[in-house]
Amino acid sequence: MSFDDDELISREEVLAGLPAKRAKTVLFLLESRTAQIVARSRMEFSLTEQAASERDLAFLEAFALGNAPPLHPTIQHLERYAEQWTTLVPENPRLKAAIAHALSQKYTFMYQSVPNIRATLGLDQKAVQMAYLRLYRKQLLTIFASKLSLIEQWRWMTAAIAQRLESLPPFWLASILTVALGLPQAFLALPIAVADVGPLATIAFVVIIGIINILTMACMAEAIGRSGDFRYGNAFIKQLVFNYLGNTGSFILSIAVGIRVFLIALACYIGLSVTMANFTQIPAALWAMLLFCAGLYLVSQKSLNFTVALMVLLAGINVSLLLILSLLALRHIQLENLLYINLPFLGGQPFDPWMLQRILGVSLMLYFGHVYVGECAKLILPRDPSAVSLIWGSVAGTAFLTILFCIWVLAVNGAVSPELLGGQSGTALEPLALEVGAIVTVLGAVLVTLLLGMAWLRSSSLLVNLAREWLPARPQPILRLPRQQGMLILHPSGDPNRIPYIGLTYLGLEEAKSKFRLDIQLSGNVHHVEIAFAQHWDIKELLHQFPDLDKWDTRLTLEVKSANHDSACVQAISPMLLVYEGGLKADFSNATSEHQSQTQRFWKTLLNQRRFFLSISPLLLVFLLTEWLFLAGEQSFTSILAFAGVLGNSLVGGIFPVLLLVSSRRKGELLPGVVFKILNHPFFSVGVYSLFLGILLVHGLFIWENSVARISALSIAVLSLGATLVMKYYGAFTSRLVVELREQHQGGRSVFTITAGGQPKIAEVLLGYAEGEQHYQAATVEIPSLSSLQYATFRLPTKRKQELRVWAHRSNSKIDSKSLPAFVEVESGNKNMHFDLMLSGGRVLLPLISDGCWLKFTFPE
Repeated sequence: MSFDDDELISREEVLAGLPAKRAKTVLFLLESRTAQIVARSRMEFSLTEQAASERDLAFLEAFALGNAPPLHPTIQHLERYAEQWTTLVPENPRLKAAIAHALSQKYTFMYQSVPNIRATLGLDQKAVQMAYLRLYRKQLLTIFASKLSLIEQWRWMTAAIAQRLESLPPFWLASILTVALGLPQAFLALPIAVADVGPLATIAFVVIIGIINILTMACMAEAIGRSGDFRYGNAFIKQLVFNYLGNTGSFILSIAVGIRVFLIALACYIGLSVTMANFTQIPAALWAMLLFCAGLYLVSQKSLNFTVALMVLLAGINVSLLLILSLLALRHIQLENLLYINLPFLGGQPFDPWMLQRILGVSLMLYFGHVYVGECAKLILPRDPSAVSLIWGSVAGTAFLTILFCIWVLAVNGAVSPELLGGQSGTALEPLALEVGAIVTVLGAVLVTLLLGMAWLRSSSLLVNLAREWLPARPQPILRLPRQQGMLILHPSGDPNRIPYIGLTYLGLEEAKSKFRLDIQLSGNVHHVEIAFAQHWDIKELLHQFPDLDKWDTRLTLEVKSANHDSACVQAISPMLLVYEGGLKADFSNATSEHQSQTQRFWKTLLNQRRFFLSISPLLLVFLLTEWLFLAGEQSFTSILAFAGVLGNSLVGGIFPVLLLVSSRRKGELLPGVVFKILNHPFFSVGVYSLFLGILLVHGLFIWENSVARISALSIAVLSLGATLVMKYYGAFTSRLVVELREQHQGGRSVFTITAGGQPKIAEVLLGYAEGEQHYQAATVEIPSLSSLQYATFRLPTKRKQELRVWAHRSNSKIDSKSLPAFVEVESGNKNMHFDLMLSGGRVLLPLISDGCWLKFTFPE
């Protein structure tokens, strides 16, 4: 067909807008989708989903207002995730050609660099090439660059390496990530902590501690592998702990992690400052100030999200440097240092509590990867749902770290005399440099900067996110809600099984007022209220109708910025947590975007700055404490790590993994593909729990001499024991029955599953369709099409003191799931309760009070 045989602009294009304008709109959608995928793929150093929810809200707000996304994607991101935004691309060849042109105006890329983009946009198809020629009077190949700058070549190379790393077999990826996330800064203090004991005795001790931590890492990995939440994207440790151990366990975990992370940050300050001061002759106190300013800048720029590739790359460099330094030290080993042994009660030696404190505390701090197993699971479980790779990878990675620690101790303590090591306040690199030479100074500076710098950034991120959990101020997003196509869900902080949930849906205009429906889930009942207002509405107007709302912090003010029959631009001002379910509409008009930037940005920025300063207060406290220790001459990298190891890791790396494993075997939805028999034995769980509880008690009663340290250890020991009893009383270790409805994708295959402790549980099931009812006696029931199902009834065999979890979700991808719109009625004993699963994230958890339970699903039209 010749150029003149086809009109340049079709009637449809005139009605809908010129191709170039529409192409820019579609490109905006592609960039927004890709940016959100990129943000989700980064490592979240957070215990809860709050940081992720705020990030998602920021993306939704930017999209609704037609603003650029908070994170701008690169052409490498667009190429990598092309398959995930392909559904946004229209089939019209003209629009595809216009999108390609808009893409070339914004990014530089070569033909061979973008095979996924070419396939998604159909750039190799003749129809698209002809459309491009008609629109722009030149060949489509002109959008491709003939050569790239060095910076662009570097970006493409690093993107290729990152993709190759993340596409490794699941077992190897799990092993590498375990090493990358679990490589501790404590190994820099280990030779100093064990200097008075000797390297050979230390290696035997480290092997014992390593075997124990290998097993507790397996506990953590198995507990996560049994969690359906982790399998479908809700990869946050605090949610896992709450799901298994309840609110008490979640609270204790926050305390333990907060203490450990605070002390790690303090140790990083001291270690970096002292080491850099020795290398540069700049005072350590000044180095601490410089480090604080640099860390504050990175926090303010929100640059603390590490990618998987970056973490693996940094870990690879650190491990390489560690092995090189070990090889250099092995050349200077002295037999008297290697064979030095100074154990209590051996050769008449007295027992020295100070010696045991340093050895045990620092050895415990060598293993802190338990919290980060969740980050590893986020990548591994979608590729290996059986959790075999996650469990074995965690074991293999921890075993590799143990071998690495033994080599390091053998090399450094064999090369440097115990007298020289014992008097150090910084890391073991300074005395090693005196013994080996200047090469250690250079390599050590790089190692300390990368290792302690990475640990400082990780701990800073965790501290900031922990502080944000307790802050009353929340983001106040402005969203454009489409009419009856989406719901803004709000809920106060607290126990998810008790708090009220409030859903807001836009219904359209009525007599120049915006009309909304409020769906309120409260005390086992669902209430529906319609409200209409012009600009401003406060939830206080409903407190007389629902007085129970006043028991929670359910403050809510709605302000309508603009509205029409199809959508409303609404700002929600509330301390409650916000999530959005459903479709969104974007406003691409300049007026709205300009209005946002001129009239609201100032107040929003002021709010964010106030919240920012509050969230960094723990970091400021760490810095001030560092400076005080330097002024008092009490700084000790090794002592702080030993203190953190006893107080923090006894809980996080010892007690919690055992409790989670015991609970997960009664409450988990899934059954892992591998279970270590030793973990099944009660002797193991009781023994490990008693060991770490005993470590806290012994330090508090006999080893530590400082009264504050003693009180801290005894308080945490008593708190741990008391919390365990409270958790048991409130059902942390009771069995759980799970009824799950999972739709593979919208309109696709669906299945009901009934499990108890991960094992199938047979029940009576009745499915109601328009043409009749179908009866089943099974643990799994497949549904060809969920849209044709009207209701589903279950008669469940239950026991007293058992829990029931109902979960309905749609798996949109391997790593994500969304709650399904479903209503649930539960009858247990003399209680009858109703729930809207869309309001509570698709989940509801109930205690059962009788030996039988009746459950009914119904679905909205």
